[in-house]
Amino acid sequence: MRDAPGWITVVGQFPKLFHSQTVNLRLATFVDQLRPRLRAGVREWREQLTLPGEAGTRVLLWACTPLPGERERGGCVIVFDDITALLAAQREAAWGEVARRLAHEIKNPLTPIQLAAERIRRRYLGELKGEDADVLDRATHTIVQQVEAMKSMVNAFSEYARAPALEIAVFDLNALVREVADLYRTRETDMQVEVDLDASLPPLHADSGRVRQILHNLLKNSHEALEGRKDGSVRISTHYCHREDEETAEILVEDNGPGFNSEILGKAFEPYVTSKQKGTGLGLAIVKKLAEEHGGGIRVQNRPEGGAQIMIRLPVNEDARSIALLRGVQRRSGGRREAK
Repeated sequence: MRDAPGWITVVGQFPKLFHSQTVNLRLATFVDQLRPRLRAGVREWREQLTLPGEAGTRVLLWACTPLPGERERGGCVIVFDDITALLAAQREAAWGEVARRLAHEIKNPLTPIQLAAERIRRRYLGELKGEDADVLDRATHTIVQQVEAMKSMVNAFSEYARAPALEIAVFDLNALVREVADLYRTRETDMQVEVDLDASLPPLHADSGRVRQILHNLLKNSHEALEGRKDGSVRISTHYCHREDEETAEILVEDNGPGFNSEILGKAFEPYVTSKQKGTGLGLAIVKKLAEEHGGGIRVQNRPEGGAQIMIRLPVNEDARSIALLRGVQRRSGGRREAK
């Protein structure tokens, strides 16, 4: 920086943080935060720094310290760690605990409430007439309806909080995609479902029940996003990817709906983050959790031509999953990676 006295050495994850799509915005924010500190002569700090970007925000832990013997000339070193994954893991753990407590505390009284309302309805509705009968009918119907809605919410929380052992089996992912897609073709909906399957995809070593849940959640999201559109369509494709020691199966789900709101895109996997009127906002959070349990991952973005694109990546076998899980632990641990 020309207007800063002395000189600066910065080490951190420049290749990942300042790639071509976000370089201008993130680098400008970085410089805007750095310049006033150096102008004011501040040479020591340790803080969090949030950098915006088209694919979401990244959070840095950055620290500055003067170099020994360089205080007169103003020389210093700035080191930063990308702690985005670490903070996300902490939030997921906190939400998991909230989900477990809510599911436990709310679920127990729901059945007695529903049974009591149904008993009152059966016992007294036939004896009342006129306005009294209408009031009892509407009231008990509302109670039963809302209890069912609360049960659905609690079940969603239970799905998010649960972490049983994976039941790994070998199965044909393409066949599973066709099976789930056929279910949505037969529903009473205007949504068109297309599939494009990679014939070279090897058998997948995974929990077929959870992969099925991933597909259901993604197609349900697309269906809700396309509700009311006569030309709504969703396309599901599979791809086999083999790069160095990475061997993965990719599931790509694309629709022509409104896409993700720019304010939501960066935090689409957090519970209760949604722009839809229906649902709990847990759909993508559950999908992310299920994918990561397999050592996989998820990416969301908006298509240039409009609509949403969600990509799921799953290791195809035990060796690939072990490598992916190890990398995930290292990434979430917040370990420092330096690049000059």
